[in-house]
Amino acid sequence: MLNIHKQFLAWRRQVFVRNPHQDLNILYAGLISRSGIYLIGCADEIVYVGQSWDLTERPIDSLGRYYHRVPDVSLPWSLALAPCPPAEMHERESTAIRAFAPKFNTSIPSLPASEGRMPEIVGHAAVFQDQISTGGAFEEENLRRQMERAAANPSPPWRQGKQRKKTGKREPKPELPPFDPPAQLTGEELQEAWRRYGIPYGDPLVYPINLCNNGSVVTRDGEYIGTWAMDQYDTPSFAPDGETLPLLEAPLVGLLCMTIRDWYEERTGEKL
Repeated sequence: MLNIHKQFLAWRRQVFVRNPHQDLNILYAGLISRSGIYLIGCADEIVYVGQSWDLTERPIDSLGRYYHRVPDVSLPWSLALAPCPPAEMHERESTAIRAFAPKFNTSIPSLPASEGRMPEIVGHAAVFQDQISTGGAFEEENLRRQMERAAANPSPPWRQGKQRKKTGKREPKPELPPFDPPAQLTGEELQEAWRRYGIPYGDPLVYPINLCNNGSVVTRDGEYIGTWAMDQYDTPSFAPDGETLPLLEAPLVGLLCMTIRDWYEERTGEKL
C-alpha cells in the first residue's frame, strides 16, 4: 500500500476500537491548506491544542495518545481545524494554549508569542461514529467559559509542565479488546457502503476526485480512473483502472480522495 496516513494506522492499531464519524469526511474535504492548528475537544472542553505541517495526519495521532487518559472515553470527542501558514503556527498554538489551558498541554511553544493571534477555526466535527453529539467543546459559550477559567487559574497545566521534573516513568499501556483483521466488503454490504458514502453517478462532478455510488472513481472532467471499496471498519480503498487489488487506503473518504488526487497528479503531471 502507498500513502498510508497516520490516522489509518491509529484506527487499526486498536487505539480506539471505534469507527470514525462520517462528519470528519466533510471537515477534511473542505481543508484548503494542510498546515495549521488543531484542537481536540472532549465533552464540553478543549483538552489539547497542537500544530502540524499536515493536518490530515497529526490530529488523530495526538488523539490516540490522550484518549485513554480520560476516565470515561465514552464522552463525546470532537476535532477542530484552523489552517494557517507554517510561519504562524508557533504564535497561534501558543496563544490558544494560554487562552484555553487544555489539560494535556503541559508545555507551550513560545511564551512571548502566547498573547498573539488566536487560531481561526474553519470547522469542527464529531470524532466517533457512535456519538450522538459533538459534546459542545467548540460552542461559543463553552469556549468563553473555558477561557475565563484559564485566565483565573494561577497554575495552568502548561505552566506546571515547565516546573515538573521528569521521572522517566511511563503510563501502562491500556488493555484493549481484540481487533479483527480488516476484510473488504462484498456483495450487498459493499453496495450499501457505495450508497452511503458515494455521490450519485450521473450528477454534476463537483470535486477533483469523485467516489460514485456505483463504485467508480471519476475526475471532475469525467475521466474514469478506477474503483473504490470499503472494509468492515468503514475504511475506504482505491484500485486503479485495470487493477483488482487496492493501491491506496485512508481512514476517511475525504482523505482517500486527497490521496488519489496526489497519486493522479504525480502520475499524469496534470493538476486537478
